[in-house]
Amino acid sequence: MASEELPWHVRVRTSKRFIVGSVIIAVFTDTALYGLLTPVLPTVIHQRCAVAEQQIQFFTSLAVGMMGAGNMIGACLFGYLADHTRNRRNPFLLGLSIFIAATATIWAAHHIALMVIGRFSQGLASAAVWSVGLALLVDTVESEHVPSAMGWVNLGFCSGTVVGPMVGGFVYSYAGFDAVMGAAVGLLGVDVVLRILIIEKSDVDATSKLKDDSPDNERTNLLHQSRPDNHEVEYEDSNDSRQSESEFAYKTLLSSRKFLTSLGCALVQAMTMGAFEVTLPLHLQKVSDYAPSQTALAFVPLMVPAFFAPLVGTACEHLGNRIVAWTGYAVLGTMLVLLRLHTGDSTIQQVGLFVDLAFIGTAMTMIMTPVLADISVVVDALEEERPGRFGPRGAQAQGYGLFELFYSGGTLVGPLLAGWLRNDFSWGAMTLVLGLLNLSTTALILSGP
Repeated sequence: MASEELPWHVRVRTSKRFIVGSVIIAVFTDTALYGLLTPVLPTVIHQRCAVAEQQIQFFTSLAVGMMGAGNMIGACLFGYLADHTRNRRNPFLLGLSIFIAATATIWAAHHIALMVIGRFSQGLASAAVWSVGLALLVDTVESEHVPSAMGWVNLGFCSGTVVGPMVGGFVYSYAGFDAVMGAAVGLLGVDVVLRILIIEKSDVDATSKLKDDSPDNERTNLLHQSRPDNHEVEYEDSNDSRQSESEFAYKTLLSSRKFLTSLGCALVQAMTMGAFEVTLPLHLQKVSDYAPSQTALAFVPLMVPAFFAPLVGTACEHLGNRIVAWTGYAVLGTMLVLLRLHTGDSTIQQVGLFVDLAFIGTAMTMIMTPVLADISVVVDALEEERPGRFGPRGAQAQGYGLFELFYSGGTLVGPLLAGWLRNDFSWGAMTLVLGLLNLSTTALILSGP
């Protein structure tokens, strides 16, 4: 059935813009809901869950860690599920259902166990956005335009990262915890509507095929079936053989050197971002006596460059993912090493700090978009080597599930590593190690096949 013959509302719901926009909104909602609770979680744990003051840090860290654990488990689970079910939409909606239940649990929690369970479930549901959502996007967009689409996804991710904590802190200060959760429900409501309305192209194709198999065509079909073409029989047999011999995708992907390079890039970037989240506020408070509001301003130059992520996607289409990512890591590593020079609160030191952070934010934007796009490129290349090796649905969701697994691992390891280096050695030692780690990633990219 031609797209022009479909009802207008179906054409809208199956359009590339609608599906890509829905995935971007899902990513924004996911990161914004995480950020809404970040500035208020310690207070909520103390006041609503009756946790003693000396245990607040432990249970706050536990809640954050359990969300990361849920994310890592869900990444593999939803990735496998989305590649082994009839469509992507159902696992996408399953993740949304878990997200709604997690939000309700956190809102109702007056015991620390419920709060931890809610955050774990939130992490589990978040994995569906990244594994299933990005696979759905890749299915919808032509391969040459995937980098541009991932640029918009990166924009949604960074926008949610910025908006969530700002709105959460502001609303909590003026209206309390219930208002914060009300804002979360409002965001979820938009996400619910969009995910329900999505119609995949594969579903439309299946419906069209059923309509083509009408009674008027039965005689023609029977005539064709009475004398099957030898080539058709040969193709069907070979296709059945390929499907029966389909490989375990996770093993094949993790055996690919190029895919491991992409995962290594994701791990290093997540470690770097996680390190900044826990050490930059403490460093600015110690060296420059920054108040919390001033510390928040220091994260602005890190995030503002992300609004140019769609342009980075366009650059990837023209220059290639590898060149853009290599440049990003070279700039990021250099700027991290130079960041160790910030040791005072003079005007020149403050200006230098903010300029350095702006370059770091720009470099991170240059890395995230090509890494996301390259995951689909590697999975497609492995599929082309032996068609059918991953089964009829391919392995895009499992590829992005592994990306989410490594990225989540980086957000857990990065803060621990950075905290140890800063506390046991110095701020300069921490930035030097992170800088060298990112610079070494440039060699990893160049050494790839």
